[in-house]
Amino acid sequence: GFCRGRFRGFAGAVGGVGTGAPFGAVALPVLAEAAGAPWPVVPATAFGIGLAALLTAALTGAYRAVLVPLAVVLAVPGFGGLLATRAGTLAALGVLVVAGAVTGVAGRPAVVRIVGWLGAVAAATGFALVASLTAGQSLRTGAFAVLAVAAVTLHAAPLLRVVRSGGPGGVGRAGAWALEAAAQAVALLALLLTGGSLRHAAAVCVLWGVAVAVRVLRRSESPGGRRVLAAVAAGSELVGGWLVLAARGVVVLEAYTLPAAALALGAGLLALRRRPGLTSWLTLGPALGAAFLPSLVSVLVSGEPQPWRRLALGAAAVAVVLGGAARRWQAPVVLGSATLVPLALHELARGWDLLPRWLFLGVGGLLLIGLAATYERRRRDLVRLREAVARLG
Repeated sequence: GFCRGRFRGFAGAVGGVGTGAPFGAVALPVLAEAAGAPWPVVPATAFGIGLAALLTAALTGAYRAVLVPLAVVLAVPGFGGLLATRAGTLAALGVLVVAGAVTGVAGRPAVVRIVGWLGAVAAATGFALVASLTAGQSLRTGAFAVLAVAAVTLHAAPLLRVVRSGGPGGVGRAGAWALEAAAQAVALLALLLTGGSLRHAAAVCVLWGVAVAVRVLRRSESPGGRRVLAAVAAGSELVGGWLVLAARGVVVLEAYTLPAAALALGAGLLALRRRPGLTSWLTLGPALGAAFLPSLVSVLVSGEPQPWRRLALGAAAVAVVLGGAARRWQAPVVLGSATLVPLALHELARGWDLLPRWLFLGVGGLLLIGLAATYERRRRDLVRLREAVARLG
């Protein structure tokens, strides 16, 4: 309260002369330029005056119609002038971080505080990147400094929710969501900065997954927010694993599909346990499709023998059908059967050229005779099977 009062007192003193201040504020950098002041006096002066005007408007709410345009006119060109060197850029970004934090703590109303914190995050991201480049690091290495900003933002967002109405620094639930979205955007920027390096990108994804997973452990996290964060953490870790496999030159299809399928299957089983009203198609269908479909397409389309893949796919499909029938889940039974049928036809087609033609004709004839002799019973069995599958959940 004391610090906030001092901020407002200073801002009020500045705002008290708001009606005449714009003319003097614009005159100062012009006079410095006319006097031949060395760099960076002119851009620093313009940037400082513009930022002071913006802070005054944010902290007091006075003269915003005058101070905000004045801040834009002075601060933007001043900031552009400081970008001539990395040292000037670092100084300007550091000042912006402090100004954004001050606005986030003491600004009013709440939307101003949200904008202040978002501006601080943006400035801190630029500061981290420029500092890495100034230290002689590459963009790929600078991505980890940017990722650190994202992690700090992600874990600071819950602390900035409004504890009580009008609480200092509080940004409300909407502001916390905005900061969390900003953290995700900064993490995505860190991934883009890896510049196509699979190993660096994998490290960024894995580290971000860990940072988000730590956030999941917060006791005060809501169930819905916890689920979203858990999904983001798991997805980031999964992408990181894929990138590691790609960096090592792994070309086995199942190395990429099975982890995703296992992750989706675990989430589906958990949802089915907590919400019994859900159907197996919603909870288990996507996971089983991700597990079976890519491998089945590879077997049917590829001209390679792939004996182990065919054997493993068939065994897994049989196990899924039996497990689904035991638990009375429709999706595993249907999807497992839909995998077994084309796989069996594929095996039959492969054996066509390996066995004598009369054998297929003889087996087909015997099957037709057996079906004709027991047609009515088979038809009743088919109806009962269809009804049994329809009764599955």
